[in-house]
Amino acid sequence: MPSLALSWAASLASLGALALLIHLWQRPEQWAPRLASGLLILLALVGLHWIYISLHDYGHMPMPLAALGTLALAVYVSSYGIAAGWLHRRFQLSPWALAGLITLLEWVRGELFTGFPWLSWGYQQIDSPLAGFAPIFGVFGVTFITALCAAWLTKVTLARVIGIVAIHIAGLGLFLVQYTTPAGPSIRVALIQSAVPQHMKFDPEHVARLEEAQLQLIQQAMRHRVNLVALPETAFIKDWNQLDPSLRSYLRGLVHGTETALITGVPLKDDEGWFNSAIAILPQASPYSLEYDARYNKSHLVPFGEFVPFGFRWFVDQMQMPLGDFARGLPIQAPMEVAGQRIGVNICFEDLFGDEIARPLASRIAPDRHPTILLNLSNLAWFGHTIALSQHLSIARMRSLETGRPTIRATNTGMTAIVDHKGDVRAALQPMAPGILVGTVQGMGGATPFTRFGSLPILLIAAICLLLGLRSSPWRTARMQG
Repeated sequence: MPSLALSWAASLASLGALALLIHLWQRPEQWAPRLASGLLILLALVGLHWIYISLHDYGHMPMPLAALGTLALAVYVSSYGIAAGWLHRRFQLSPWALAGLITLLEWVRGELFTGFPWLSWGYQQIDSPLAGFAPIFGVFGVTFITALCAAWLTKVTLARVIGIVAIHIAGLGLFLVQYTTPAGPSIRVALIQSAVPQHMKFDPEHVARLEEAQLQLIQQAMRHRVNLVALPETAFIKDWNQLDPSLRSYLRGLVHGTETALITGVPLKDDEGWFNSAIAILPQASPYSLEYDARYNKSHLVPFGEFVPFGFRWFVDQMQMPLGDFARGLPIQAPMEVAGQRIGVNICFEDLFGDEIARPLASRIAPDRHPTILLNLSNLAWFGHTIALSQHLSIARMRSLETGRPTIRATNTGMTAIVDHKGDVRAALQPMAPGILVGTVQGMGGATPFTRFGSLPILLIAAICLLLGLRSSPWRTARMQG
């Protein structure tokens, strides 16, 4: 894990980069906004270069098409920032209005076409004082404040310096606020990082050997006398009912009579179709049944990976990947009961969507049905040993800050980690190597402002700032006078 000094430096660099982009948008020369647009696309390419690895290295897509696809995604992601810049240049927005515009466009990017909020400016402040605002306003609130500070930096005055310092001090102070409180007994967990190479994971010749490797890791984890053993997304690639009955019976017998529950990712098929799911095998259930005891079905699916968008079948056909159309799980599903804690499961890409993770914590749901611990099961082996792993961990940390809940992550290649309710990483495994992360986790109850109201307050603030900024902009004044 990077040191605190390096993390703060990265946050400051992100703030400075946004300030530079805003400065370029404000310059009168024609080359300035073009340079800003090019820089944004370059930043997106750096942040998303791992898409090329999944398309070419593992999907065997022809190199030119894989490169073009990666570039197209980078252009799409950066287009929202480019639009903000050109609108700012056109309407000469105030810092508050510009912050509102950037925030609203990032929210749209997180919603349109099923949403792709990766690379949000807010996530890049996870280790800065500005992250202290996350339990109140969520990641879009952190984005708004980051954009405001960046806009102030483009024209430094004493008042603006005082404002930036005051905001950072306020953010540090907010870290001291306890929004949630311990709930139930702490539990010991063993998080399995299988490190199965992606080229082997779905190869029929390796299925039996990989299942045996998973069983060995489960046996090792059980020796730690933990309350929960968690395996990654699609740790077993066969539907539960297609697994050898002796294997299912062995797993049930392994946990029966112990104090250990087992949660693993597995595809499931029923009358509604295929689901990317997680199942639980509980120690108090009958050892004679071959069924699982609890189930979670992934709700927010990944375009191209779990469903094919209309008109893009030709693109998917260029890849040699085991892709298909999955059915969607319900938006709100019951948590899994484990040793006095309620485990709220989400799978891979789902934890990019803060409002969706907060749904089961809504005030209309009884508090005794709220998750007390978040569990993310992921497989990022598609993207190799790249910054995608640490980016996803930062996203999980933001979810813990927003909800006031600890997050535990069981991943195939990383980052397998234990994150506390303040978003701090308490323990993590080195990526790309098999291992078992054992630790103690305290579940949390109660509500943060974000879990009560979601992103709505900051979106309203952003919209009001933008509308007021447009009304008072020099562009509007000049037009009315003309």
